[in-house]
Amino acid sequence: MARRRSRRGGDLPDDETRLFEQAMADVERLEGRERLVDPAGPRRSARSGAAEPSDPPGFRITRTGERREGLADGVDARMLTALKAGEVPPEARIDLHGRTREEGRELLDDLLRTARTRRLRCVLVIHGRGLRSPEGPVLKEWLVAVLTRPPWARRVLAFTSSRPGWGGVGATLILLRRR
Repeated sequence: MARRRSRRGGDLPDDETRLFEQAMADVERLEGRERLVDPAGPRRSARSGAAEPSDPPGFRITRTGERREGLADGVDARMLTALKAGEVPPEARIDLHGRTREEGRELLDDLLRTARTRRLRCVLVIHGRGLRSPEGPVLKEWLVAVLTRPPWARRVLAFTSSRPGWGGVGATLILLRRR
């Protein structure tokens, strides 16, 4: 059977390629989208909650559609539940819309240092959903990486996409450890 090279680099049999092309005949390419982006990111079983090999050490991260949440190892899951339910309101916030990662890092570091100094427990970071970005939700994924790696990983208990009234999936609530 003849094989044809797929866009992702694998070989597909001609009949599979033909079936795919037939199924996609009516589909129109979205403007500004040159590559495939999986908006959900890496998958985790919602039932098991088991860490994926890509999770940073010390955190369990769950990605469900546009929602992101993380819980530090050894932290009671009820903390994350309370954060998601809005039982811990944000005491400070920043808006990173239109910022680069470098600008965002400076603002985020300032916010988190100030929160620790003032003994704030919860902060809100508004990053947007990435709908206007050709690369997708860059700041949202970047924020997960920053919160789960040194120096901030040891100071973060949990984080979650916020409630609709506080920015929904375009914002992240961060629960900080007490000093």
